[in-house]
Amino acid sequence: MSKSFPQDDFSRAFEAAFARLQVVVEEAYVSRDAWPAQVAAAIRAGFEFGAENPAIANLLTNEALAQGRDGIARYHRLIDYSAGLLAPGRDLSPEGSLLPEILETAIASGIATLVSQRVDQGRADELPALVPDAVQFALTPYLGSDAARQIAVETQG
Repeated sequence: MSKSFPQDDFSRAFEAAFARLQVVVEEAYVSRDAWPAQVAAAIRAGFEFGAENPAIANLLTNEALAQGRDGIARYHRLIDYSAGLLAPGRDLSPEGSLLPEILETAIASGIATLVSQRVDQGRADELPALVPDAVQFALTPYLGSDAARQIAVETQG
């Protein structure tokens, strides 16, 4: 699924794709009141977007990483954006100040890797079914296993 872009074409394509993803994710995120539900909605929206637009998901992940320094910087912007959606969880955790500084980046990177692997393997259609696992993965450090699992179960329905 990989294709080579001239740098200017890649930059334009990435920015357009990132803007589309941000709109979808932001709309889902703000549609919920509580932070855990916001994260769950954002993950669902992102995974559904990736399933419906595998070429765009590939551009934002695999192609970005293949583009060298500029692509990697853009990919890191995607990760930083996603990590920013997770950061409010620190306020909900009794151990929030003890959580590693790189936690949000690590979670966002893990979720992006999951998406990139499915897309690269031609299995983007599986992404919506993975939402509960991704939600539980994202919320567990902040809410604990039981609460994260409960929210993940609620995202199935």
